[in-house]
Amino acid sequence: MINILMHKELKIHYRNINNIFLPLIFFFLIISIFPLVLGPDKLLLNKIIPGAIWITAILTTLLSSNNFFKDDFNNGIIETYLTSEKPIELVLFFKIISCWTFTCLPIIFFIPIISVLFEIPFMNSLIILSTLLIGTPILISIGIFGSALTIGLAKNNIIVPIIIVPFYIPVLIFSASAIESVSYGLPYDFQIYVLLAILVLVLPIMPYLLKYTLELSVNN
Repeated sequence: MINILMHKELKIHYRNINNIFLPLIFFFLIISIFPLVLGPDKLLLNKIIPGAIWITAILTTLLSSNNFFKDDFNNGIIETYLTSEKPIELVLFFKIISCWTFTCLPIIFFIPIISVLFEIPFMNSLIILSTLLIGTPILISIGIFGSALTIGLAKNNIIVPIIIVPFYIPVLIFSASAIESVSYGLPYDFQIYVLLAILVLVLPIMPYLLKYTLELSVNN
């Protein structure tokens, strides 16, 4: 069953290949703006780019998860999932993982290249990479939850960011704190552990929360 679900999700994403490249293009466009605006000051860029990477990652996840359930809702697939004998929680879990894989993982793969281009120190780059690996699944999960919560609303494009961005703030705070700590040679273990704790809390319960939210949205 797991193989079938994985194959189905891969097929969906490859059918909409633009959904893979658009977030990546958007990410690089935003990152490339900063050197043009700030100039060639390497010290300033080293301070700004880590935060810019994280802010751009947040905008990218918003872009990808905003209308995540729209097609499934319009085609009646959501109702099929909810009435199926198969555990919808497993389906929703793989949807979260597939969205993260095709949206955030390509960006994470390019972080070493960005680090070389902007001459970011190795340890700083490693912490940026680590915080993105831990934090972006949380962002995707929250973004998809916002999409499920507003699935039946006409103007959900505006409402979703308003709802979910406050929940992004703890992830951004601890990620930025870890990056800043390593820059000053301070311990950063606590921030990483907090991010891991949030991930362990959010990822297992999100499929169940999504199921309940989708049931409410469909029934109303």
